[in-house]
Amino acid sequence: MTAKRTVRMRLLRDDPAAPSGDASAPFGLQDKDENLQPPIKRADGMHVFDFELTVSEGPDGRPNFTGPFACGPRDQRFVYLSWPRTDGCGYVNRIKVRLTDLDWRLVNAAIERGVPLEADASGRKAGGGTVPAQWRFGEG
Repeated sequence: MTAKRTVRMRLLRDDPAAPSGDASAPFGLQDKDENLQPPIKRADGMHVFDFELTVSEGPDGRPNFTGPFACGPRDQRFVYLSWPRTDGCGYVNRIKVRLTDLDWRLVNAAIERGVPLEADASGRKAGGGTVPAQWRFGEG
């Protein structure tokens, strides 16, 4: 069993507008308490979410991600990009970005290099829990 370690993560999205619905809805990375972390907008127009997760070995030997942004059951973890309704009743849209696509090779290498694991959620539609995420090494 591996010890718990911290891994840096980064999500990117080119367009902050909800994939459908209310264009005035706020946009952010959702935590377990349904609070939003707003993005930072880079000079190239990309919206960036930097965050950390804790990772340890799950019962199946795969990485088990925990922390305020890790949602879903252990074998189906994901993070949410969310657009809550302005009236406070639910969501206009939420996008799932799967963490289950990450393996130990990538996780360990990112931790050793001191770089975040990065996925681009541009163009993703609402839901998407079955769509694989393409994780790669981000820049420092």
